[in-house]
Amino acid sequence: MHRFGAVAVVDPRGRLLVQERGDDALHEPGRWGYPGGDLEAGEDFRTAAVRELHEETGLVVAPDRLESLGVRRFRSEGCGGDDEFELFAVRMAVGDHDVVCGEGRQMVFVDPDDLAGRPLHRAVELTLDAVLAWRATAVRTDFVQVTLLDPRGRVLMQERDEHAPLWPDMWCFPGGGLEEGEEPLDGAVRELAEETGVVLVPEDLTDLGRFELVTEDRGTFWFHAFAARTTLSDRDVECHEGRQMVFVEADPLPDVDLVPSTAMVAPVLATWAEAHPFVPAAEQHRFAGVILVDRRGWILLQERDEHPRIDPEEWGLAGGHLDPGEDFEPAAFRELEEETGVRLEPGALELLGEFVVDHREAYGTWDRMQVFVAATDLTDADIDCREGRQIVFVDPEVARGLDLTSAATDIVPAFLDSDLYATMAP
Repeated sequence: MHRFGAVAVVDPRGRLLVQERGDDALHEPGRWGYPGGDLEAGEDFRTAAVRELHEETGLVVAPDRLESLGVRRFRSEGCGGDDEFELFAVRMAVGDHDVVCGEGRQMVFVDPDDLAGRPLHRAVELTLDAVLAWRATAVRTDFVQVTLLDPRGRVLMQERDEHAPLWPDMWCFPGGGLEEGEEPLDGAVRELAEETGVVLVPEDLTDLGRFELVTEDRGTFWFHAFAARTTLSDRDVECHEGRQMVFVEADPLPDVDLVPSTAMVAPVLATWAEAHPFVPAAEQHRFAGVILVDRRGWILLQERDEHPRIDPEEWGLAGGHLDPGEDFEPAAFRELEEETGVRLEPGALELLGEFVVDHREAYGTWDRMQVFVAATDLTDADIDCREGRQIVFVDPEVARGLDLTSAATDIVPAFLDSDLYATMAP
């Protein structure tokens, strides 16, 4: 008797992983079947199923995650006798890019409805109805949530209003309940579009997993969380639900009331973000900026004129592009002298940090900018404005209210709120 184990792998969209067998397959060549294979000496069905799944697809699953859909027998013309197999089922947060084809012509996820008309392995013919029944009842998902991370590492969040049916006036990631028969991944794409106007395809999202949320007053919820990197910013996002939909600092999340499911996902999201950093465009630009702080604690800013390609007629930092082959710190010294006439001694500048700035309007890219700072005894009279309308020291409270460049919008508040500025201010 020919004995084998097989696995029905279902992805977050409800698709089924199937293999198109090659013409040289010993059993049922050219037909579509589940990943699986013969038991080796001393193996049981479950052990063989785990091993064969890994060998044929590259997927690794713990034995206890496999749910048995039963043992079946059928008469095999290819073997000239009886076949006996046990079919297991499992949901996995994987997609086509996670699967390798270790055997056969191809190994792909398909909608079970798309199997109609294909030549099927006898094991699939006998069990497809059982797999579909298991898919429909095996996992309950009450809602989904989606997190977008921008190039700065900020996450898109919604401030719920008083009309929210659950957890009003709290903060959460976009998301919501599933429609009848909808798979979590498709629901995540739909909810994101409905709440933010951002349209993604399922392949853009990574499933962070299925979570159980136990509440004292509302019972137990099951939900899926999804994440994706994006090059969008606040101006690209619409708020179709709640008070506002904005990108906020992720580390840590804001000190506000978080919906319990959002608080639960936050550490998982942080781990995912670290493993999936923003990949800049090949044409990304590099900039160096300088902030000087005078004895009053006022900061040196430049009012740009109408000519710059980036942020004309707004207030920003002294600084500019790095020359080819130039590093950030030398560029900071050079740009400061070129724009203001101020020549500082080597070592006078201290690195505030590196920022990712939104220059899509000018260049179509998110760019890197390192910002350096220094305390100084200089005054406006010592500054030679060689670029822009004026370069002057500005009261920090006034600076917060200026029409700032896209870079300065993030950098100026970050500096003024930093411990480094506190050491320079009187």
